[in-house]
Amino acid sequence: MKKKLFLGVGGMMLALSLVFVSKVSAGEVDSLIDKLVEKDVLSSTEAKDLLNEMEKEKSSESGGLPSWVEKIEWGGDLRLRHDTQWRDEDSDNYHRNRERFRLRLKMKAKTSENTEVGMRLATGSGYQNTTNQSCDEHSRGKHIFIDRAYANWYPTDYLKIAAGKHANPLFTSSLVWDSDVNPEGASESLAFKMGDSAELFFNFGQWIVEELKVKEFNTDPTMMTYQMGGALDLAKDVGLTLAATYYDFLHMDDLQYESGVLGDKEEFLGYNHKYGQQMVFDKNGDLLNEYGCLELGAKLKMKNTLPVPMSIFASYIKNFDQDIDDLIDDGVSVGGGASDPNDLRVYGSDDRDTGWQIGFDLGSKKKKGDLYFKYLYQELEDFAFPAVYVDSDFHGGGTNNKGHKTQVKYFLEDNIYLSATGFFTEREDEDKNGKKDENRVQLDAIFKF
Repeated sequence: MKKKLFLGVGGMMLALSLVFVSKVSAGEVDSLIDKLVEKDVLSSTEAKDLLNEMEKEKSSESGGLPSWVEKIEWGGDLRLRHDTQWRDEDSDNYHRNRERFRLRLKMKAKTSENTEVGMRLATGSGYQNTTNQSCDEHSRGKHIFIDRAYANWYPTDYLKIAAGKHANPLFTSSLVWDSDVNPEGASESLAFKMGDSAELFFNFGQWIVEELKVKEFNTDPTMMTYQMGGALDLAKDVGLTLAATYYDFLHMDDLQYESGVLGDKEEFLGYNHKYGQQMVFDKNGDLLNEYGCLELGAKLKMKNTLPVPMSIFASYIKNFDQDIDDLIDDGVSVGGGASDPNDLRVYGSDDRDTGWQIGFDLGSKKKKGDLYFKYLYQELEDFAFPAVYVDSDFHGGGTNNKGHKTQVKYFLEDNIYLSATGFFTEREDEDKNGKKDENRVQLDAIFKF
């Protein structure tokens, strides 16, 4: 009976020691087991086996994590910025200084062998092409938005399918897409190796522009993207990437004029209209602007042929569906002259439907001590591509612009770098909206984690 009592008490004490092993010192556990051996509750062999088992358990609990935690990747970055703009317009001149920041937090979790889900939160004002947050409003709290929320599926090693609000998969440039824009809808990406020195890739997208409150399910304005490209190794450490992308905008005429819409930057119509792209409507209030855009892009990368890595890149965009004569002939004035198609007559028969960009970069941007330089020049006409998607920093955002961009980065650590960016821009054509010259300098400190 007495031995049974010792066994019961000893078992309870051992159970508690296993539960709280992380809080009990090794010496205390050893003393406890020695007492149990002394009282003949455990044999020496049993005591040794128990200590070994407890050591394995302790090692597992302290060094390992639950499997679901190990499947999650976390990361983010913080950017601190000083932003200065000098603007010279016919109606307004100003010099503006802003202290700004951008915070992004991201998570990606593997949900099966070939699927994953992810999200990213970011500061900003909610606009699609910027995550900047200015320091103002007497230190009030700042907003956090859902920047990405997506699921990826990899059914084969050459196919990726993404859905939700996800990263732009296209080979493209800032002439057409601001890097902060994350399209919403679905994308499919395919890549095929063509021997050891070439790759053929395709990207497709079905991206929502606006959701309309109508009964017909298939009338929402949608952007369909079709990209075909290739990457070729021309020589050792020399690579060339080429791509052609067609953007087909469907059901855009279902967007209609409503009072005040052209002054609302949160609307597709309002943002475009304010930033260089006049929206024109017919007598029924339906949008007349059309978009069927072809983008061509190229990048030549040279890794070890020069003292430092170098790339040369170029991009071209043309909207084949835009006809300025149709806008003038079929459009009517709305909003008390807020949009009058006759304003477009200053362009003559020029459809204002193209844009191009060319530039180069030097150096690396991967590790401590790296120095990187980039330069580009671009011209972008009014109707080449929807203004809501293009670079929000170049010329203050929008279309009808031309000018230069320079950038220098220096890496203090692998994950910390300083950046200085300059924009020197003006309107591509001043006949319609007058003069607008804008120079801008951004000084950044970026911390990645």
